[in-house]
Amino acid sequence: MSDRHTRPSWWDSSLARDALRERAVTGVHRHGATTVRVSLEPLLRRTPSGGLTQSVRVDVEPAPARQVGSAVLRMSGGAPIDCEVTDGPAGSVRVLVPAVEEEVSADLDLPDLALPEPLPLLLRPQRHWTVHLVQHAHLDIGYTDPQGTVLAEGRAALDTVLELIRATDDWPEAARYRWSVEGLSTFTDWTAHRPPSQVAEFVRRVHEGRIELTALPFNLHSETCSVDELHELLRDAVAVRERYGVPLTTAMQTDVPGQVVGLQDVLAGHGVRQLSVAHNWAGRAAPHLVGGARLPRLFRWRTADGGSVLVWRTDTPHGLAYMEGSIIGFDESHAAVDDLFPAYLTALAEHAVPHQGRGIPGYPVLDAAYEADPYPWDVLHLRVLGTFADNGPPRLVAAETVRRWNETWAYPQLRLSRHEDFFTDAEARVGDRLETFEGDWSDWWVDGVGAGAAPLAMNRTAQSALTDAQTLDVLADLRGAEGGAAGGGETGGVYRAVSLFNEHTWGAGDPWTYGCRGHGSGEQQWHWKYGQAVRAHDGALALLERAAHRLGTALPQAPGARASFHVVNTRSRARTDVVRFFLPESVLPLDVPARVLDGCTGRALPVTGEPQTNPLHRAAGRFLHVTVADVPPLGTVRLDVFAAQAARTARTTGAADTVDAVDTMDAVDTMVAVDPAHGPAGRGDPVLENEFLAVRVDLRGNRVASIVDKSTGTELVAADAVFGFNGYVYDRYATAGGFNHQSSKTVADDSMHLLAGREVAPAAVLVERTSSAVAETLVYECVPPGGAKLRTTLTLPHGVARLDIANHLAKPATMTKESAFFAFPFALPDPVVRTEASGGVVGTGLPLVPGSARHMRAIRRWATLTGGGVSLGWATHDAPLVQHGNIAIPYVPYPPSVPGQEPGTLYSWVHNNIWDTNFPSRQAFEQTFRYSVAVRRDGDPVESAALGMRAAEPGHPLHAVRAYGTPDASAAPGGAPVTSLVTVDRPDVRVVGLVAAEPGAFLIRLQSFADEPVAAGLRLDVPCAATLRCSFLGENGVALAPEPDGTLRMPLAARGTAALLVRTVG
Repeated sequence: MSDRHTRPSWWDSSLARDALRERAVTGVHRHGATTVRVSLEPLLRRTPSGGLTQSVRVDVEPAPARQVGSAVLRMSGGAPIDCEVTDGPAGSVRVLVPAVEEEVSADLDLPDLALPEPLPLLLRPQRHWTVHLVQHAHLDIGYTDPQGTVLAEGRAALDTVLELIRATDDWPEAARYRWSVEGLSTFTDWTAHRPPSQVAEFVRRVHEGRIELTALPFNLHSETCSVDELHELLRDAVAVRERYGVPLTTAMQTDVPGQVVGLQDVLAGHGVRQLSVAHNWAGRAAPHLVGGARLPRLFRWRTADGGSVLVWRTDTPHGLAYMEGSIIGFDESHAAVDDLFPAYLTALAEHAVPHQGRGIPGYPVLDAAYEADPYPWDVLHLRVLGTFADNGPPRLVAAETVRRWNETWAYPQLRLSRHEDFFTDAEARVGDRLETFEGDWSDWWVDGVGAGAAPLAMNRTAQSALTDAQTLDVLADLRGAEGGAAGGGETGGVYRAVSLFNEHTWGAGDPWTYGCRGHGSGEQQWHWKYGQAVRAHDGALALLERAAHRLGTALPQAPGARASFHVVNTRSRARTDVVRFFLPESVLPLDVPARVLDGCTGRALPVTGEPQTNPLHRAAGRFLHVTVADVPPLGTVRLDVFAAQAARTARTTGAADTVDAVDTMDAVDTMVAVDPAHGPAGRGDPVLENEFLAVRVDLRGNRVASIVDKSTGTELVAADAVFGFNGYVYDRYATAGGFNHQSSKTVADDSMHLLAGREVAPAAVLVERTSSAVAETLVYECVPPGGAKLRTTLTLPHGVARLDIANHLAKPATMTKESAFFAFPFALPDPVVRTEASGGVVGTGLPLVPGSARHMRAIRRWATLTGGGVSLGWATHDAPLVQHGNIAIPYVPYPPSVPGQEPGTLYSWVHNNIWDTNFPSRQAFEQTFRYSVAVRRDGDPVESAALGMRAAEPGHPLHAVRAYGTPDASAAPGGAPVTSLVTVDRPDVRVVGLVAAEPGAFLIRLQSFADEPVAAGLRLDVPCAATLRCSFLGENGVALAPEPDGTLRMPLAARGTAALLVRTVG
């Protein structure tokens, strides 16, 4: 297809540039065949006498036979003024007229055109602009090339930066080459591959203000971060600041249109006072439809403690964001800037946005009204790339343009700057007039992470396992265990892998391709990306295993026991739950039942068994499931394993029957097997019941029909909801995959024409109904639309006020546009809904930064729903994407697709392949999506966050650590102590985890979900030499003295985070 065969598409920069020039025209005059266009430009030149003239651009079509060489101006009927005429861009001329300080009517005579009358003008005063040009390369780790190539080119780019700085050392100060490193990881990677002398030169240039290092390692979907990961993103910044003595006061985030609540707290808490964002709409973000047009370009983002971070956001809501300088020629030439830049400033000062209509990308949604005031200030920040492209190289073009420009014009004054230079200038000029906003600034692009459902679940497992591994390492340290805690390099490597998966580049520009270079290297790039999740998952579990074995060396065994296991609770609340651990055949033969005793009381505990998975190739043995009551916060309970007498056979009478096993307290494998061919015919719906909940399943409807809170008799399931509880919903869309950015160019409306089909799961067959000493379980399955198998397992653990749901879905790959959901309609008509976010809480009554996405978001783990005297907690352990109340058609403007709005319904969006760039175009997997529903028990706290945290507990399971220490004759069964390291007196404050710090010290990381500042009381069961309140990274420590009873009162901002550094005695 050649250009002569088709007309230009909307994706054409010349269309946008023509529109920009045309928008700046203030008068069009036609005389016969001659057309004269007049544009008032914001260009001011200094006269020899010290005064100022301003520019009037004159374009004549067709080009006149005689070049315009003179001009005469009359202002308000005054005396004629001879004006200088200079050559302008593209064959135009510029007439330099006296600068005015108020609007003045004037006539302009151009004798060389022989016009019948002068041209009428309305001269306006022009701003004395100062424009800071910030040069950087947008860091996509992938997209434009395989990741290894991108990283290598990023290192080469910094070599070029040093060369360009040297080349411009003797240039005028404003034109000297400067560079901002968008992601700090580029610098740390470069230092690992360059000799010390080059690193020293680079650092010297940072100190000189010619290079700016920014604080965050790369651009990422911050909504998918864990709270500790969000803080760990600053680890390198702290290290670089300490090692090289360089300031890091600014962070950059580019492309991703949204930053999670809590990021501002992380930045401010580590001395990063400024944040520069470039939100790329890419046709998938539409903040202007939900109030975003009213968000100023420069504002303050309030932190939890009442401070703030100063934020600058770029313009171009038309999808190019960080390419704003390229649109107007700063990566091309002085001539291109001379042509376009004045028109851009004029549009910026007079219109809501500088580019009208669909802009360069041609996204149709941009036709929607954008109601905002023009840019109000005379100080401006523009991002400039070396080329009109991601991962572009540094080039000298902008510096050459600035030097030539400033030789010509007094204003606008151009300057190659760092972000820090702009923020300092802007705050000095307008800081007292800036607005402040607070809350979450949600990510419009995060829906794309559903295109990698399986590795995303692996990454979430890694986040939890890594936190628990560090906690176990601290417990090992405090008990004097062998060896040392995992070093910063080991944990840092896993954190880096987790974050590299959360980094915003999930694939190539054309992700369906399988080439070896460029945008067409989709398959290769996805292997690298997926590999980060695998590395994170395997590395975190390995660290957890290492820490557990290390802790085990310091834990005593019970005399006479086959083995002792200490059950560790890494959460800050006492909990009753089922612990699962492996019992090797070498400890107890498989044909010998196990008896498990509570090491503290000597009481036999409920236990059941589970065969080894893939037994021919894995360790010989079995798993035990044991119910353990009241495991203390950050504490342990010892379990002792003995051989038991063979249990009598349990009664089995049919698929719907429960069973009361004989000798249940002592027996293993007291489960009831059910013939899959037999359903519940004639016996009613299958029912599960424990002390707290009664659950009924409708197999024909493939849904949970009822969940009753037995303590109140409350039905928790909305029977009249559109979809059943835990109901599977499969959508197909009437768009095609394999066409770059097609989803960005597609607009939905209320016609529902883009929803090609919606199906729910068919009737299910009952596979297994088991009743054991530890839990009631029901398994059923079907062949779902869009999948090969869907097997659902419902588990009600005895003694636990929680229903656990596991939906095991197998699906093939397809390029058909698709999504799948599980629906959770709760019987609360108008609840207060709160959800855990990476760095705080979002939901009913909590503020949002204007322009935040409303139709979906990624949550951390839990949500709570409260209303009508009912409260419940819901958790999603593997799939973070959630929609509330409805299912949106996944194309702008994201209209609802379900009849009516259900305020009590949560939809877990488990997978999709909507995007046509960057995210995978298809996926196949076999993945379990786990959920939990929790209700209050008698005596539980009333704070809803406490219920949310309880629902999320399976994400941090109890850990059974095998004891390898010397058998303790004084700790026979019934005599083992119960230990608890840390207790917190507020149920809405949690211990995120423990982290080994300096020798003899550890951190207690805390997060508050309270809506007001609190002083949480901590009690520590360890002798302390000193305690300091500090950041999650141990920075900015301030001594915290205990109260007379030993309680440490830890101040925490509303929905904020902090840490306590504990230095132990000895």
